[in-house]
Amino acid sequence: MVVFFSAIGILLWIAFLIAVLVLSGIIWAAGNLILWVLDLKPLPNQRSGRQKPPVAPAVGPRRNVPPAPAARSVPRVPAPVAPPTQAGPDIWPKWTPSHRLYKARELSLWQEQFDALDSRG
Repeated sequence: MVVFFSAIGILLWIAFLIAVLVLSGIIWAAGNLILWVLDLKPLPNQRSGRQKPPVAPAVGPRRNVPPAPAARSVPRVPAPVAPPTQAGPDIWPKWTPSHRLYKARELSLWQEQFDALDSRG
């Protein structure tokens, strides 16, 4: 009986999510249709002969901007290449002898516990 109610709950949740997906798709399509009808946003595949007039530039031909400085012809020097550095022993702690010894002790402890469980049966 509990499984039946759980299955109904899951199916209702899935139906709710599908309904939300469909409603959001309808709202998205309606919004795009309204924007297209109002000619606020052209569709990407629109190929009509009507063209919008070009927008006038916001800045006139006489600007109060100083001209860019002339480029100097300075030869580029390549950056020095740093020699490869040696990796310290702290980068790979698993490979140190103390870590190997720790792992060996841990493995022997687990093996002893497993053997003790096996010998009880």
